[in-house]
Order: sequence, then structure tokens, then C-alpha cells
Amino acid sequence: MKYRLACLFALSVTPAFAVDPTGIPECDALLHRYEACSGQLKPKQVHEAQKELLDAAMGMRAASTDPTKRADLIRYCNDTFEQMKKQSDIKDCMSQAESAAPKP
Repeated sequence: MKYRLACLFALSVTPAFAVDPTGIPECDALLHRYEACSGQLKPKQVHEAQKELLDAAMGMRAASTDPTKRADLIRYCNDTFEQMKKQSDIKDCMSQAESAAPKP
């Protein structure tokens, strides 16, 4: 019984990942907010969201070193952030001012 409760607790708590910066402020803002807000997702969605966050951060860091991709990456991050503010399951949190975003 203790094991089941421990597993349930572990699945319901959102760990803080503290994603490393990408070097592009627009992308860092998107990733930071997504990380802060992902804890508001349904428990079944949290793990997938956090995996997506880490994968996206890795890809953005890799692309940010290529000057030919930088402008497209900035545009992508801005567009994605705006879309998440309007259409995601966490749109209310994503729309909050930086200081008002809840910490996971």
C-alpha cells in the first residue's frame, strides 16, 4: 500500500526542470513559461508536456548556434507563445504576466 501511495504521489507532483537557456530571449521566455505552467495540466498530460519541453529546448539550443536559422527560430518561438496563449489547455497561465505565472 505504501508503494502505491508513493507512486501516486510521485506521478502527481511536477518536478522543476529549470530548462537551460537557448541563447534566444524569445525562446527562453516561451520555455520558461511553458515549464512554469505545465504543472496545471491534467496529470496524464504533465509527463508528455515535460518531455516535449526538454526536447524543444534541446532542438532550440542546437538551432540557435546557426545564424541562418536564428530569425526563423525567433519567429517560431513568438508565434508558438502567442498560439499557446490563445489555444492551449494552459492558455490562462501562459497569458499571465511573467511575475504572476505560478511556479511548479
